[in-house]
Amino acid sequence: YTTGKGASAVGLTASVRKDYQTGEYTLEGGALVLADSGICLIDEFDKMNDADRTSIHEAMEQQSISISKAGIVASLSAKCSVVAAANPVGGRYNPSLTFTDNVDLTDPILSRFDALCVIRDEIDIFQDERLADFVVCTHMQNHPREPNDNVRPRNQETEALYEPIDQDLLRKYILYARTSVFPKISDVDADKLANFYKEIRSAASDSHGLPMTVG
Repeated sequence: YTTGKGASAVGLTASVRKDYQTGEYTLEGGALVLADSGICLIDEFDKMNDADRTSIHEAMEQQSISISKAGIVASLSAKCSVVAAANPVGGRYNPSLTFTDNVDLTDPILSRFDALCVIRDEIDIFQDERLADFVVCTHMQNHPREPNDNVRPRNQETEALYEPIDQDLLRKYILYARTSVFPKISDVDADKLANFYKEIRSAASDSHGLPMTVG
């Protein structure tokens, strides 16, 4: 697995490194070579620059990577399936345009994929409501109810601490919070969150809106 934003041509294919103790050069396989006889997953495929993306043409077509550097001439096996995920231009897929116009990828690289799948984030009020309820309910189930006598009023002021907290004390505080404090979302607040999510999802369906997902 690798990401297109942080991957380079040598990181995907192969590189030549010098051993400073022996002075000899050695080959180091990249993601495609390491995935030989397996699957290489590349996320954010659209974030790669054209030069790095072009470097995998041979691997996807010939299932091998040829390298000729520092006196080393070799062909490395890269018999792997490539599964790549890319975002549409502008963050939203436009059904009125072709697939090529929606993604910032060249025809040569697209032709090397056996299948091109489009997963659209459809705006559906009913489905959005079910998803919001599921997320809120999951959060509430993961945090058991805390007795009401341990709940502080929201308007209760706390004294500000200006001195830095000792690291050992901070560790104990975090451990205590993880084991003894169980925040709870009330049913009213859960409904507010679900309704707010539906509203911003509906607003995102506008042509000038930004895509909204669940984090």
